[in-house]
Amino acid sequence: MAQLKMYWMAGTPIRHYELPEGYSVSNYKGREDKFPWIECCKNGLVGDDAGEGAFDGCMFTRKGLDVFKDVFFLDYHGEHVGTVTAFIHEEDGVGDMHMVGIRTDFRGKGLSKYLTQITLEHLTGRVPFIELTTDDWRKPAVKGYIAGGFLPVEYDTGMEERWQALVDELDLGDVQMLNDDTTPYKTLHRSKN
Repeated sequence: MAQLKMYWMAGTPIRHYELPEGYSVSNYKGREDKFPWIECCKNGLVGDDAGEGAFDGCMFTRKGLDVFKDVFFLDYHGEHVGTVTAFIHEEDGVGDMHMVGIRTDFRGKGLSKYLTQITLEHLTGRVPFIELTTDDWRKPAVKGYIAGGFLPVEYDTGMEERWQALVDELDLGDVQMLNDDTTPYKTLHRSKN
């Protein structure tokens, strides 16, 4: 089954949040950051037995990605507890929010909004839109992306139905959906049940 796709369109307002006390943002510095990155991406993005190859495969295969400028960490007292990669596709100039992960013991604290903010601030003004892919079962992430200004995309069979189910389950109200070419598709309304 194809992943869900979302776009954040240039000109959409960015929600700004102050980092809580003890938190900071850093960039990838070298090999010593690979295993903390893996810890942030376990439980959904990489396997529990992932090694350095997981990082290499996710990063070094992307044209236009500079790991030293585009891989970010959310740190708690200097320890990596979240990560996001925000880069521009070399072939089409579109932004990409890639490999968003929070370490298991830091999930449920509302930290993903900071990763979204890092991405938007890093790419805004340089791209026509930012894309991301996600899965239906990542409900808190989907809700957070929508709160951050990302919109669902109709690009494959069954997408409208899958998005409608999420709008209903997450009680999202009205959500604009886009076509793959970024033009408006339709507005999804929460079903009255």
